[in-house]
Amino acid sequence: MKLSSGTKLRLSRIRSVCKNENGAALVIGLMFIAILAMLGSTAVVMTTTDMQIGANYKISVQADNVAQAGTEEARARLAGSKTAANYAGDPAASPDPWWSAYILTSTSFPPSDDPNYDGNYRNYIPTAADHTSTGLAVNSLQTDISYLVKIRHKREFDAEEAGHTVATPHYYDGDGDPTTNTQASPGNIIYYGYGNPAQPTTLVQFTGGAVAGARPVEIVTAYGKSGNASKTIEIGVVRPTPPPITATVYSREDMTFNGGGAQNVFGEDNCGGTDIGPAYALQPATIVENAVPNYTGTPAAAQTGPIDIDITGYVNSTKESATITITSDQNGTSYGNASSFVTCYSDTSNPYNVNGLKLSNVTGYGLLLVEGDLTLGGGFNWNGLILVTGELTFNGGGAGINILGAVLANQTIDINGGLDIRYDSCMIEDALGGQTMKTISWSDKLS
Repeated sequence: MKLSSGTKLRLSRIRSVCKNENGAALVIGLMFIAILAMLGSTAVVMTTTDMQIGANYKISVQADNVAQAGTEEARARLAGSKTAANYAGDPAASPDPWWSAYILTSTSFPPSDDPNYDGNYRNYIPTAADHTSTGLAVNSLQTDISYLVKIRHKREFDAEEAGHTVATPHYYDGDGDPTTNTQASPGNIIYYGYGNPAQPTTLVQFTGGAVAGARPVEIVTAYGKSGNASKTIEIGVVRPTPPPITATVYSREDMTFNGGGAQNVFGEDNCGGTDIGPAYALQPATIVENAVPNYTGTPAAAQTGPIDIDITGYVNSTKESATITITSDQNGTSYGNASSFVTCYSDTSNPYNVNGLKLSNVTGYGLLLVEGDLTLGGGFNWNGLILVTGELTFNGGGAGINILGAVLANQTIDINGGLDIRYDSCMIEDALGGQTMKTISWSDKLS
């Protein structure tokens, strides 16, 4: 088909235009600029988002650290004597089920900010001058960070909220009441100690009758703030609990009284509490009385039986709290005083001490923990608790040996010369009072 001259002219012009590349570089450049702008905007958005995430994470971590600081202050202030200025625990002579206390770093963070505030509790804000004060006041030991801390005794309702049932028990229910509890009627205080008669040497949480050395489980809830972030940490803490002391002098192997002076071993509580036996050895160990000592207590005679106390385990779990390390034999040394009990620890194999540790003319107040053998000489006076993982030898010549508290040894005990050992629950309690509260449960959540 023949094209007209006009059609040929138009096609020629179209081909000419298509071949013309003038302006292409400008178009391509604009396209690249648009792409780069898009990438830049995306990068800015991503960077901003990452910075915001990082900032949020930072203040979240800060809030967590603040809450943890609150729990640590509470742990420190729950330890020690009830008469101490900074004490924040239950000041009642016997544990008060409705006791609670707050630690405030600022009056702008009051107890009313506690989402679980309960007016049925005491809600003390303890100060150095008044441990039962309820007036709104800063009572924290620091003011640089912002937290609110609540402390109270653990009750049966708390355990049920955590999942306790008869089929899946969280504690030994020894009060004989299986009734489900409510927040308004939360049940009995839950204690920590040797409260299960079927397991007399196993620490448990329990309700029921009084048990020597057992103390309430304390619930510490700390609310920490940093910027617009807040954190809640809740821990369960307990006082260090002494071993299940069945007698003033306890041995897992043979115990021998050899005489050489008056030997008094009294199980009557010098502090007016529940009496215990004077001497006890783990069967099949025997108690040999080559010289008859003077016994008192309940029962009034020495006994052997099946109660197996894990002395080595207790020493291992307690030695890290030692405030004094004894590395060599001592004569004429004093440790602590009546108002300041200490924890002394000696590992006779590090450095190696031939024939174990020897202490003579020593006066001490607190815990004495010895890994290895211990020999006590004349003039030894101790107020508190003595635990020895090896053999224990009493050589009470001269001024004799005087102990208020209790003595437990993992191996044999040989008793020579004069001594006077009296059970004293108060001395044992004071010996443990300065130790750090032990954490037995922990949970947290971001508010």
